[in-house]
Amino acid sequence: MSNDFRRAVALSALVLGAGCIDASKVAVCPAGPGAPKPCASGMRPADDGLIDDFEDGDTQVAKVADRSGYWFASHDPSGSTIDPSPLAISQPGAGSEKGLHVFGQTSSASDAWGSLVGANFVEQGVYDASKYAGISFKAKVGASSTKNVRFNVGDVNTHPDGGVCKTCWNHFGKDLQLTTDWQEYKISFAELHQQAGWGDQFATITPSKLIAIYWAIGPGKAFDLWVDDIRFVECSQ
Repeated sequence: MSNDFRRAVALSALVLGAGCIDASKVAVCPAGPGAPKPCASGMRPADDGLIDDFEDGDTQVAKVADRSGYWFASHDPSGSTIDPSPLAISQPGAGSEKGLHVFGQTSSASDAWGSLVGANFVEQGVYDASKYAGISFKAKVGASSTKNVRFNVGDVNTHPDGGVCKTCWNHFGKDLQLTTDWQEYKISFAELHQQAGWGDQFATITPSKLIAIYWAIGPGKAFDLWVDDIRFVECSQ
């Protein structure tokens, strides 16, 4: 399993990667082959798209389409927390017996980045998800929780295990406003973007070389997060 225990936060020391151009002091790399394309007709669940529905009760993703990774939780060393520890599957899920439930408090310290829960697609290396258009999942938060959660997908360029980035961890993602009721979120690879102003920057995510997915909570927030029924989706036509 990957050791996602910290995120690089040194904004003043951005380093250009090989073959990239300098745009406003930030490394911006061109889109490579296999860049994601939007689905004009919408998205539907892929037949072999299940990443996890947690009904087996363990912390390994569903063994479908060569996926074999594990779920993990992490937090900064500046006072943030995430429970349960060790990570365990909870009851109930989104209309099912089991789901993923994490809760805690993130630090407001100047060097804090918060807490996250996520999974690697495979135990080692990158995963080819180029036949899919994106990822769907169901999620909700508790009444006293922050609603602000960022969904991130780490790829070969943004994750240090890919061996590309110098200032890593700025994954492609989308900021979400969750609700206290279960809602389904369908997020295409084409709509994922990095955060501005820090880390090595790349034009697009590389679906053929994915490493992990994450739900991240930023500094200074109480959180009570539920996630279930995660799967890859494909274009409807």
